[in-house]
Amino acid sequence: MKFLSRISLLMFVMASAVMAEPVLMEGVAAVVDGKPIMRSEFLNNLYHFQETPEGSAMSEQQQKEYVLDQLIEEKVLLSRIDRDSIVVSDAEVEQRVDAHLQQLAASQNTNLATLEKAIRAQLGMSMAQYRDQLSKQIRGHIEVTRVRQRHVGMINPTKKQVDNFYNEYKDSIPPQYNCVLLSHIQLPITPDSMVIDSVRQVAEALIDTLNLGMSFELLAQKYSQDSSAEKGGDLGYFKRGQLDPTFERALDGLKNGQYSSAPIKTNLGWHIPRVLGRKEDGVRSAQILLRTVPTAKDSAAVIARADSLHNSIKTSEEFADAARKFSEDKSSNFAGGRLGWFQKNEMEPAYVDPVADLNVGEVSEPVLIDGAYHIFRLDDARQMRDLTLEEDYGKIEQLTASHLENKKLTELIKKWRKEVHIDIRLTE
Repeated sequence: MKFLSRISLLMFVMASAVMAEPVLMEGVAAVVDGKPIMRSEFLNNLYHFQETPEGSAMSEQQQKEYVLDQLIEEKVLLSRIDRDSIVVSDAEVEQRVDAHLQQLAASQNTNLATLEKAIRAQLGMSMAQYRDQLSKQIRGHIEVTRVRQRHVGMINPTKKQVDNFYNEYKDSIPPQYNCVLLSHIQLPITPDSMVIDSVRQVAEALIDTLNLGMSFELLAQKYSQDSSAEKGGDLGYFKRGQLDPTFERALDGLKNGQYSSAPIKTNLGWHIPRVLGRKEDGVRSAQILLRTVPTAKDSAAVIARADSLHNSIKTSEEFADAARKFSEDKSSNFAGGRLGWFQKNEMEPAYVDPVADLNVGEVSEPVLIDGAYHIFRLDDARQMRDLTLEEDYGKIEQLTASHLENKKLTELIKKWRKEVHIDIRLTE
């Protein structure tokens, strides 16, 4: 039995890109709550669905009925956007588009200029056209996410629910291919207390200047050591949970337009946060960031410690013991540095090179990643493996939560479907 619900396939329908398909005759396939489903849209999604394993197992009539039903459910779901007065700003969409392009470029180890050339060569469209298509997809995804958040929320499955899900669907959970089991020790380069205190004093002086009436935007442009400085410190809109927890807690205590009365410390340095506006699931904020930069002496001390650990670790037990004692990665140090299983094509890009030439049981040289030295150990490697509760509980827990959320949303869509007018006009 497949656990990928109708909602998952609905998301596939919504995300299908309009590429080089046959020329389609136009017309209206159906009208849902006053919103048309065009015949070309139906045929395009039918074309994509027929290429999937689930679609190829159906008759042509079943394929048509299924795809039209999915498109109707999509429109029913999107009808909640107007009814719930959900608004997605252009600035938020542009921010997501920029982030997507930067991640895409980073994953290909290239820059945006080279990426633009690849998009033109491989997709036959300009960057402006690609951004426009991407914007529409991202806006639709955000809107659907907002509907889910409002009516479904986040489900945290119990252990019993995770166990039941795994026992029922384990045969249909996709296996991992070409995968590795990794552990690591993370040693961040941190500045000494004198640097931290001196930067804090500068931040406090800036707050005094703000209290005298100086413009936040002007001070951010002049002093903030962040890419947002040129925009007066404006960070844009972020949903809850996307920013540093300490920074978010500071924002929670501020009213619109208000800035913090004391600087906030994070791993980056000292922040002066400000709230620009709020939505029900997030906040638009600004900041003045003064970075605390480690000295050469700080870096040398961490390098020496990393080299010493690398040279002294011989066994998996020694590695796990060192991770518990020295690693600053709180999500893995308690488990002896165990990061879990990864498909090689899904690994963090920065992790790929350090472990590429390791044999099972070997430990990597210390490597600098995002301001910290990492020592990796290749614990195991397999061409294919099935997920298990013992080794992949976190992944299976996420699948369970998604399954339960989709199930709840499916029930809501059935209810909403009865509340809107649906006129099916497709005759063939």
